[in-house]
Amino acid sequence: MKNKFTVIGSTNEDKMKEINRINRIIKRNRIWGRQYCSSIQKACTVWGNGINAIPQETLSKIGLSGVKYICSICDAESENEKSGVPQGGTVEGAQVKAKILEGLFAVLGCLTLRNFVTTFPIEKYYKGAKWEEKDYFYTMDVLKKMDWDKPIGRDGLMDLLWDYENTDLRNVYLEFLNAMSAIYRSQTGKGLAEQWCEDQGIDTYTYDRETGIMIDNQTGDIIKAKEHSHLRVVNR
Repeated sequence: MKNKFTVIGSTNEDKMKEINRINRIIKRNRIWGRQYCSSIQKACTVWGNGINAIPQETLSKIGLSGVKYICSICDAESENEKSGVPQGGTVEGAQVKAKILEGLFAVLGCLTLRNFVTTFPIEKYYKGAKWEEKDYFYTMDVLKKMDWDKPIGRDGLMDLLWDYENTDLRNVYLEFLNAMSAIYRSQTGKGLAEQWCEDQGIDTYTYDRETGIMIDNQTGDIIKAKEHSHLRVVNR
């Protein structure tokens, strides 16, 4: 009796689904990019260069498209990384991204807290106390101390983003920190996380993904990371 085997692999249909998924990511990036740029240009044409003169509703639309645009960039870069496309950014690239984000933060800082929460709803995650994480209740406790009908302000926005439970805003904030860290590294040889750890007396390590080798930045000792290590990369 002959045994029959069926070879199961990726079909053309599977490949097309993957191609379509990636194309949707690219398309979203282009759409949000055009939307963000056109909304800014229109606002500047109608209200001049005075950002404070722009109505709250328009600011909300600009802010939303800007946040979605930055998140779509993150999605595209993530797909490139999965595909093995080198993601080594340049200092110039980090400076451009930081400048774009500074402009976006200027818009978001002009929103009243009430309109900010309406535009970027707090995620309905309620188990923060159980896992010692930030959640809906944590964010609401922070917001209770603020004036909901006054503009948040640039400085107030940076404090708020640290405590605000919203995935899109968290990703945007991390992109800003990564860009600023890259700029800081070009000036000092250290990223922001490394500098903070050094100031706090916390040891840091340089990790090579390909070899799985870590180098103790304090002693120079070489360590072989376990295959299923609990360690996570916090700065690239």
